[in-house]
Amino acid sequence: MLKTVALTLVACLAWHQLTLTETVYDGRKDVTTVRVPAIEISGPRDRYHSLSASINYDYAGKTPALPERVNFELISVVKARRLNPDLYVVFLVDGNPVHFSSNRSAIRNPVRGKPWIGEKMVFLIPREDFLELAAAEKLAIKMGDVTFESNEELRAGIRFLAEGIKR
Repeated sequence: MLKTVALTLVACLAWHQLTLTETVYDGRKDVTTVRVPAIEISGPRDRYHSLSASINYDYAGKTPALPERVNFELISVVKARRLNPDLYVVFLVDGNPVHFSSNRSAIRNPVRGKPWIGEKMVFLIPREDFLELAAAEKLAIKMGDVTFESNEELRAGIRFLAEGIKR
């Protein structure tokens, strides 16, 4: 009985890990992208309606190669009509604030019928820093004065992607 439960658990975990990443080859650009699909980090909290993340990296051609950087995308939906242009976002890695460069863009009308605005933030994280982020015991994202603790699904996605880019 215990053996059956253990084998079922292992099979479920293996199936879940197989679905953690998607790999897509773009023949026109000759680039392969490895992505962890969007993971919801939080529902309604403070001035945010939602926060989700997606992580990806790419390499030239079809032969797997170590990336120089990993793109960590955050998508937020803000319960407001305007974004905060001075929003400062840091990753709290084991309690230590770490800032990464980012590109930000607005998303108009992310929730039908609501006068809210969304924002896409893409953080360009060097590979070595991403591996440190994956090895952290605690991980959170601080957006202004609101802190979002990472959930187990996000941590599993980060660690799974990190396993594929270790030397």
